[in-house]
Formats: sequence, structure tokens, C-alpha cells
Amino acid sequence: NDRNATGPSRSMPYFNYRIQAVDATTAGRSGRRGFLHTWWSLYRDDDRWAPPDYAQLLRDLDPRHTTHLSRLEASFVHVDALRRTGVRSARNDQQEIPLVSLLERSLAATVVLIDRRRTDHTASLALLKLGNEGQAIEKLIDYLADDLPRRGIDRIIGPTGLSPCLGSGLLVDGWDEWPPFQTPSNPPYVPELLERHMRPAQSGRLFHAAIPAELVTTTPGPANLKPFDPVRLAGDLLPLFIGAAENRIADLPLPDATEVAFMLRQLERSAVAGYLAEMDGSPVGFVLLGADTAARLRLAHGGRPLWGRALLKLVTRSYGKSRVSNGRIHFCAVLPEWRGRGIGRQLWQNALAHGRDCGWKSLSAGPIWLPLQGALPASAFLESMGASAGQTYRLYERKL
Repeated sequence: NDRNATGPSRSMPYFNYRIQAVDATTAGRSGRRGFLHTWWSLYRDDDRWAPPDYAQLLRDLDPRHTTHLSRLEASFVHVDALRRTGVRSARNDQQEIPLVSLLERSLAATVVLIDRRRTDHTASLALLKLGNEGQAIEKLIDYLADDLPRRGIDRIIGPTGLSPCLGSGLLVDGWDEWPPFQTPSNPPYVPELLERHMRPAQSGRLFHAAIPAELVTTTPGPANLKPFDPVRLAGDLLPLFIGAAENRIADLPLPDATEVAFMLRQLERSAVAGYLAEMDGSPVGFVLLGADTAARLRLAHGGRPLWGRALLKLVTRSYGKSRVSNGRIHFCAVLPEWRGRGIGRQLWQNALAHGRDCGWKSLSAGPIWLPLQGALPASAFLESMGASAGQTYRLYERKL
């Protein structure tokens, strides 16, 4: 997978394509490991890709241990093919005999998710990864177009994360930048490949802000700010999370307590800190932030090798000791009826102060998803706070 390639290869010598699809509930540990090995191999050599925590993702793919996944219809799908490695001349020198690798190579992989709570007959292509080979995505789409309508699905959207609120979208520019924690990365050829078969549905932008070198102090404002346990967002503060969930993929359902609990578990290694804004004792906004651990995950190869697992455990203990240079705002929002009163500015300044205390040099936020119609106040707010728009992410859809 050549990250510097300018477009998809049109003459890769692959043949004998094979689609493998396994239901997540019957895959077993060996099936999950096999799929994850296939999925991992696609971007393994991409130095910009920050792999997820291997042990955590393996556990997340098990419906028996992941309540969020257990209520979805999930299947692991990947496309493999044999590759011609060269040719040799026959003894009579009148023809060439192809040399073929005996090992199949993985060219595409995704987790197909069907959420029966949805009423729009749409399935998500979660964790979608594509190799630099045009026919592989064509084979994948053909398979889905044949299989999903029989299950009442007539539309696909992707790439998404296992939760669409985390890790959704395809990177379409800014490939020279290092994507932060919980944002997808992909080589430049992937958008061109996917756009041959799916049309753009929605775009979002990452935002980056430098933390001033001088001491950052909190800004006085109308709200009372205090630390809170992020676990409460899946409990008594769930209405706040849902009420403020403006930045989301437009046609996907709002997360419930089970999905929020799943998302919070994905962020545990980031040493998450939360600050709650209250007015007269009532919660009106919050910010959830943590260390940007993408560089550590790249260094440790996602903890897949034993030495990488040990390294992740070691550096996790140091996240609060100025060993990470950048921070990540995972979620930040104010209830609509309380906006325009300076509460968002209070939360932002508090996040900068937290980052300054942790020794971070910058904060990243987003992608901030643009609504299908109108403008998103979150983007204008971040720009007014001095943050600059960075990489663009895009979701794609297709009618089957």
C-alpha cells in the first residue's frame, strides 16, 4: 500500500477473487482473530496510520463481551485474491508461464453493521479498509448488493466506526499531517477508489489549536465549572449528551446509554478528563478531553506484538506526567438554549488550562460534521476561539 501513490492501480496482477463473510455471533475467537489479521494487514505498512489497541479491538468485535455490538447484526467481510508474481518462459520460448503466489492477499475488509432501530433500511460499513486494487471494492460492492437487499437493506453508508460517533469518515486531504487519536487514516488512493462506487454524503473537518506557552487561566463566566466522572454521560447526564449532540452524522440515530458506554470505553487509554458546566445546579454543557495517544499507538504497533503491549502499559502510566505533547477534545457541547452566553468559551478556556497543566502543546477537535443543510455553529465557535480547520473527512453512500 503505497501512501504516495496518486491513484488506484489499474493493472495489479490479481485474480481468483474470493469473498469471505462470517456472522459475528458465530465467528468464534479464531474467526475474529483471522478477520482482524486480514484487516490489520491492509494498512500495516502505512506509517501515518495509528492502529487501534489490538487487544481492545479484538474484544470489541466479540458480541458476547460488547453489549453495543450484540444488539446489531454484524458480519465480518473481506476480499482476498491470488497475485501473479512474475512470468517465466516455457522451454520452447513460445509462451510465458505466469508465476503465482500460493498465499492469498487481502485487498478489502469491513464490518457490516445493521441496526434494526433504524427505519431507513441502511447498513454501515464499519472499519472499512481498501488495498490499492480497483476490482476488490467492486467485488465487495457486488457482494453487498446481492446479500443485503435480502435482509431488507437497500442503502449502505461508510466508512464508520463501530460507533459512528467515533472514527467515521474517509480522509480526503492533508495526508502529510499526522491524524490524532480516534480519527481514521488512509492512503490517498482510497477516496478515488471508493468514489467509483459510492457518492459523497457528508463532510467534516478537524480543527487544531495551539496552547499558548504562557499560563492559561480560566475565563470568568456565568456557569459553574467542575470536574465530573465521564461515566455519568451514560447515566444521569445522558440527556445532556443527547441534547447537545449537534455534531453527528446527519441521518444516523442518536446514541443511547449502551452506545455512550461503549464510546467511553474506547477512550479509556486516553486518560479522559471531564468538566461540567452548571447553571443554578442544572447541567448545561460539558467538555471531555484526554491525551492524544496516536503517536504511542504507532510506536507500539497497537500493542499487537508482546513488546508493544508492554510499551502501551508503560506509557499509559505516564500520560499525566507531561509525556504526551498533544491533547484531544473528544466531545464538547452546550445545550442549544444556553448558547451565546459565554459558557462555551468558559469550557474551551478550561480545556486549554487543563492541557497547559498536562504539558500539551496543542488540542485537536472533530471531525466537526457539516449538516446537510445550513451551517454548524460548532465550526464558527472553534474558529472564533483561534482554532484552524485541518484535514477533511468524508462519508459515502450508495443505493443498492
